[in-house]
Amino acid sequence: MTFRDNNVTYHFKKGDIWIVNSRNVHASCLDTTESLFEFCLIIDYGFLKKAYPEFDQIKFNLHGKPESIKQLIAYQAIEKNLRVMIQLLQGQKNPSTKLALTGQTYLLLASLIENFSCQNSDYQNQVNDNLIDRALELINSNYMTDLNGTNLAKQLNTSLTTLNQQFNQAVQMPISKYITVIRLLNAQKELLNSDNNIDLIAINCGFSSTKSFVRNFKKWKGITPFHYRKVFH
Repeated sequence: MTFRDNNVTYHFKKGDIWIVNSRNVHASCLDTTESLFEFCLIIDYGFLKKAYPEFDQIKFNLHGKPESIKQLIAYQAIEKNLRVMIQLLQGQKNPSTKLALTGQTYLLLASLIENFSCQNSDYQNQVNDNLIDRALELINSNYMTDLNGTNLAKQLNTSLTTLNQQFNQAVQMPISKYITVIRLLNAQKELLNSDNNIDLIAINCGFSSTKSFVRNFKKWKGITPFHYRKVFH
């Protein structure tokens, strides 16, 4: 599997575990036609803050099997945690299932924080978390409209310059590029999960024209939307 995380490309194989930090822009692409099982665990921010109040001061760094012995032992323990969680989710549910899952989550977090975390530089740079969270919410809810940096800044009662500065610190890309990425990600889903034609998908995902959609998609994936659907649908 090819995985892009904040413009860095990683190549993962069967059995690998990796972490995507909050607000990182990411996308994946299978390099094989082989059927694979992927387990994705999304941990709520509120839960993280309650479990570890200093959570904003750290970020995780885990992209497949580590080389150091200490981290490799921790990695194997995380593998065990995840297998137990999968078994709990796939097995027969009972009143204690939620408690068991919560316990495994705490064990997982403790291992990740101890072995695969480092200081979050964005915290030191005083990112306005409230502004970024509101911006992300508006983008995810309105990407299909005529949304751009200028009118987004107006809705947030801030300047475009401030919004771009904050966004570059938190997400490492300009606001306009992020909006395009979100539109492309949703267009990708629609290409794979619907029979809508390319023109309709362009409209549904907020592109100004089909030509703009095709140009941006080809720049992103290296092939046209039509070809991508033909290969992966």
